[in-house]
Amino acid sequence: MKPFLKEDRGSFTFEATLVFPAFLIFVLAGVFFCIVIFQMGTAHYVAQKAASEVAYTWNNSHKDLETGEFDKQYYTGLGNDGDDGLYWRIFDNGVLQTFGLEGVFNARNEGVKFEKIRNARYKYNNPLEVNVEYNNSIIYSEVEVTAESELYLPSFLKNMLGNGSNSLEATSSRVVTETPELIRTFNFSKYLWKATGLQDATNDIINSTKEFFGE
Repeated sequence: MKPFLKEDRGSFTFEATLVFPAFLIFVLAGVFFCIVIFQMGTAHYVAQKAASEVAYTWNNSHKDLETGEFDKQYYTGLGNDGDDGLYWRIFDNGVLQTFGLEGVFNARNEGVKFEKIRNARYKYNNPLEVNVEYNNSIIYSEVEVTAESELYLPSFLKNMLGNGSNSLEATSSRVVTETPELIRTFNFSKYLWKATGLQDATNDIINSTKEFFGE
């Protein structure tokens, strides 16, 4: 047995039949793993970038998604053709969808809201498939972006990833912050609170409660 182990004959055959195939499989597995990681990273990057830019430029559909610049004729409220209009947030900012009334004043695929969504889709929809959704919950609103990347792998590796998936998905959401609009909404609510007499009624209730408890 010892002389056999000391012999070097057949070593090339052993390496060719076991070592080289195992090394090749290891290299291919590493390549496929890097492909999956790259596609996942790309999908997450595109989803996060699209959500951030759409949320940042939501107050004007003519803003450049990257820089936020727009021509002065598209300034909100000037009344020029093509601008968003001063009161587009009343019926075209997704508020009505909370009450199940979306599409009453505008078709579901028309209006300022869908123009903003289309701008993002046109920019990011190649080579990834990008879907942009806007949700307005009255208290806050957010932009949600889903980026889908085709999975370029053999079918047996796709089955190993689960359910034979042909794509990878990444989702990102950003809250839309419009400070001037928040101030206007607060001031308008405050005005309605006083004009409708709710403030006086509330004060009367508070005073009656204090008198009842002897304060």
